[in-house]
Amino acid sequence: MLRLSKSLSSNATRSMMQLASKNRQKHTVSFQLDYYMSPQFAGVASAITNNLYEKNGIDLKFLPICPVGHELQRVRDNANANGVTVGSVEQNIFIPTLHRNPDLRVKAVAAMFRRSPLCLASLEANKGSAAEKKVVVGAHEDTVSLLERILVTGPGGDSNVSVIASPRATKNTDLMNGDLDAIQAYTTTEVPTLERISGKSIHAQYLEGLNGAKLGYSQMLFAPDEDLEGDKREVVRAFLDATFRGWEMAIRDLETAAKSVEEAKAMLKLDDESNDHWDPSFSYTMQNVELCCDYAKETFQGDKHGVISAKRWNDATSWLLDGENAEENFGLDATIWQPNPQLLAGNELARNTLEDAKKSALDFKNKYGREPSLAVITLGTLERYTHGARRKSIYSNDDNSWFNKTSVGNANGFLVKEINFPESTTEEELLNHLDSVKECDGIQLMWPLPSHIDGAKVYNSIPKDRDVDGAHYIGQLELDSNSSPMPAVTPVAVMDLLADNGIGVENKNVLVVGRSRIVGSPVAHMLRTAGANVTVAHSKTSVEKLEDMVRSSDVVVACGGSPALLKADWVKPGADVVNVGTTFMEEKDSLVSDFEGDLSAVAGRFSPVPGGIGPLSVAALFRNVATAAWNREGN
Repeated sequence: MLRLSKSLSSNATRSMMQLASKNRQKHTVSFQLDYYMSPQFAGVASAITNNLYEKNGIDLKFLPICPVGHELQRVRDNANANGVTVGSVEQNIFIPTLHRNPDLRVKAVAAMFRRSPLCLASLEANKGSAAEKKVVVGAHEDTVSLLERILVTGPGGDSNVSVIASPRATKNTDLMNGDLDAIQAYTTTEVPTLERISGKSIHAQYLEGLNGAKLGYSQMLFAPDEDLEGDKREVVRAFLDATFRGWEMAIRDLETAAKSVEEAKAMLKLDDESNDHWDPSFSYTMQNVELCCDYAKETFQGDKHGVISAKRWNDATSWLLDGENAEENFGLDATIWQPNPQLLAGNELARNTLEDAKKSALDFKNKYGREPSLAVITLGTLERYTHGARRKSIYSNDDNSWFNKTSVGNANGFLVKEINFPESTTEEELLNHLDSVKECDGIQLMWPLPSHIDGAKVYNSIPKDRDVDGAHYIGQLELDSNSSPMPAVTPVAVMDLLADNGIGVENKNVLVVGRSRIVGSPVAHMLRTAGANVTVAHSKTSVEKLEDMVRSSDVVVACGGSPALLKADWVKPGADVVNVGTTFMEEKDSLVSDFEGDLSAVAGRFSPVPGGIGPLSVAALFRNVATAAWNREGN
C-alpha cells in the first residue's frame, strides 16, 4: 500500500473535527482507484495536497491498481483488513458485477461524476453510413457486451455494426490508422488527445441516452456493507467530506488542481500505464481537469457535491440489468451522503427537467426533421451578466448554463441563435429584428431594455405562441382564464420547486418581495392561483413594514436581488423561504441571497444559494421552447 504522510493545514467541518477528536488515533481508509491517478481524480488530488483527509482524521492509503472489472472483489478482499475500504468504479460495471455476485456485499455511497463520459469517437472522414460497409467499433474487453447491446442487439441497434475487443493502450492509434471505424472513448481523455493528434474536431457521440441507454453514475465511490455501520460509517462520511471539498477546490481553481494531480502522481507512483491516449503537456492536464470538473459540478445537490439521486440510480440499474429483477436501491446506501433535509435543492430537479426537454426535442426532430429553435435577443450589456463567466465556471457547465444558451441548445437538441445588438439600437430597429426571427419557435427578449425603448410595445410585438419567456403570461390569463400561455420561466421554477418538495400554499400567507414584470408579478399571480393569500412588498416598502410582513408570513419568496435586504431573524419559526433574487459578490467569489443571517436556525425549509432556483430557470426555458415547437407544428 501507498501511504500519505503530508501534514494538515485546511479547515474541516465541525462534525469531522468531532470525529477526529473522538479518537486521537487516525482512522485508516484504504482506497482502490479504478484507474491510475489522473485528472478524473482531481478532487482526490486536491484533497491530498491540501491535507483535507488528515484534517478529517483519516490516514489515507492506496491499494495497487487492479485489473479492470476487479474493483469490487479487491474492496471485498481488503474489507476488515485494517480500518475502512473505499473503491471507485462506474455504475455500468458495478451493478452487473454485484448482481452476478451478491456475496461481494458492497454499496455505493457517492459519485464524482453524475453521468458517464463514455462515448463513441470517430474521425470525420470515417463517419460513413452503416449501410455502406461493416462498421467496426473497438471497445474495452469489459464493455464489449454493453456496446453490443447499445449498438447492435438492443432497440435501435444496427446489425451492420461489429463490436470487438481492442487493446486499451493502442486504441487511438488503431483509430487514426483506420483499423477501427470508431472506438469506445472518454470525452475527458481520448477525445481531446485525438483532437490534438489530428488537429481537427473529433466526432463524439455519448453512449448515455443512445438508443435508450442509461449508464448512470461514473467515478462512483463504494464501500463494504460492514464499513457503513457504526463508527466506520462516520469514517466513510469523513472521507467523502474531504473528497468533495477537494472537488470544490478543484472546480474553483483549475490550474492549482492540475498541479495537484501532477503532484499526486509523483507522490503515489500510480501513473505508470503505458498508452497512446495521454498527452504529456501540462496544458493537456489542465484541459482534462476542466472537463472532469464539468462532470463533477453536475453532482451538486443543495449543499454538497457527490450526491447520488436514488431515482436516477434505480433507473440506470433497471436498464443495466435488462429486465432482471433487483430491489429498490440495489447496491446503494441512499442516506449516507445527502444534502441537509432543510434545503429545497433545485439541482437534480433542474437536470431532470432539462433531460425531459431534451427527449422532447429529439422526438420532435425525429417527427419533423428539424430541431426546436430559440432566438435570444439582447440589447447592450446586462449588468447581471457581469460575472456570468465566473458563475458558469464554478456552478454549471456549457450543457446547462443560463449564460451560454447556444451551447445548452447544442447539448440538448435545440437550435439557438443568440443575437446581441448595441444599447443604442432604436425601437424601430428592435421591432424589425424581432420580426426577422419569427421563424424561430421561441423568442426571448432579455430584460431590462434601454430606457429609450417602449418595453410594452416591443414585448407585445412578440407572437404569443413564440413567447417562451412568459412576457404575455399574466395578460393572457386576465383576458382568458382558460387559456394556457407559456409560463414565465423563473416564476414557474418557484412553483416547480415547491411542488417537488411537497409544499402546498393553499390558504397560507405568502410574501413576495419584488414586483418585476419577469419574476415578482408573475410568481405572485401563480401563487394566488394556487390558493395562497399573497402580499407583495416592493422598493417603496419601508424596512419596518417589510420586517412585519416577513414575520407574519408562512412562505417568503425573495425576489429583490439585493444582498442583506432581508434578515434571517425576521422569519417566522418554521416558515418556508424561497430565495430567487441572488447577487454575485466578487469579494466572496460566490452568489448570495437577499437574506442576511442563518436561515437554517429559524426557517422550516429554504432554498440554498447557489443550488435552489437558479439551475431551474434555464431548464424551464427550454421546456417552453419544446412546447412552443410542438404547438406550432400541431397548429
